[in-house]
Amino acid sequence: MVGCVFCDIIKKKANVLYEDEKVFVMLAPDPATAGHVLVLPKEHAAILEQVPDLVVAELFKVANKVGVAIFEAFGAQGTNVLVQNGPAAGQKQNHVLLHVLARFENDGLQLTWTPKQASDDELAQAELLIKGETKSVGIFEKEKPKPIEEEKPKELKKEDYRLRRRVP
Repeated sequence: MVGCVFCDIIKKKANVLYEDEKVFVMLAPDPATAGHVLVLPKEHAAILEQVPDLVVAELFKVANKVGVAIFEAFGAQGTNVLVQNGPAAGQKQNHVLLHVLARFENDGLQLTWTPKQASDDELAQAELLIKGETKSVGIFEKEKPKPIEEEKPKELKKEDYRLRRRVP
């Protein structure tokens, strides 16, 4: 997408830690912790809900492997995988990305909140609202089948049996 900082980085292949046909991994330019890595789809999408299901699966598979690498490389004591989905959730970029953060005891990074007590009525109302919108949960987009390329049969050399036949 024109004007997207992360699309430009992907196109230039700058700061690549890993990439495949769907996913791009890089160090965060403004890290929250040492070992802060970004995992993003190569195709532009502003929020996670715009990313095809198969790519979402790949993003999280790669984020999991990146987490393992962060544990090994930095001796991290934990990791956070964070999606800031929309400006209200703290998203600063117009490209969906997963933050994989190396965590250490007393690292000073605060990602906590104070849970609020909800009444039974509030919980019941929230359940009704969400349940009404979850009809498609469990129905995932399938990858379009790729055309099967059949191997062309090798040409058989046919002998001309008329030449082999002896005429008396």
